[in-house]
Amino acid sequence: MKKLLAFTMIIFMGAMFGPMSVLSGEHSMPNPAAHSKDFETMKTFIGSWEGKGDMVKGSETIKVTYERTSAGNAILERLFPGTPHEMLTIYYDFNGKLNMTHYCSLGNRPHMELVNSTPGSLEFVLSEKDPGISSLKEMHMHSLRIVIDGKDSITHNWTLFDNGEKKSVEVIKLVRAKN
Repeated sequence: MKKLLAFTMIIFMGAMFGPMSVLSGEHSMPNPAAHSKDFETMKTFIGSWEGKGDMVKGSETIKVTYERTSAGNAILERLFPGTPHEMLTIYYDFNGKLNMTHYCSLGNRPHMELVNSTPGSLEFVLSEKDPGISSLKEMHMHSLRIVIDGKDSITHNWTLFDNGEKKSVEVIKLVRAKN
């Protein structure tokens, strides 16, 4: 009987305190992967931004948020957050190079690769290998140039293509929101 009681106590204690080892760090997540300098630049955008842009409806107020996600391995951009027009862009390193996928209100998801990086700008262009759209003839965002105007000021230049040709450049001037 003593052996049965001792065995029952061991099982009970294991069931009760075993899961707490996860909280103690014994099974902690690995450190985030090393990132490119361009990903590190994108991390400086984390927070809320607002500004004006000449979109389809003319000049309008625009809000954008940036947040880290996926254990620090991706940056999520929300354009028009909380509205029916909300769009998501996810920035991430692939093979040591910054990439992005834009989940557009047009109903497609163009995948772009960084083609030019300077201390003052990041320029992405639709990937030739994996464009993420069904046809180059469909209307899609073809490129994005982010100009870093200062610590608290950036400008997005989104280039829209339709029927295989450049249709317009949507310019969004943003400043970091004061919280």
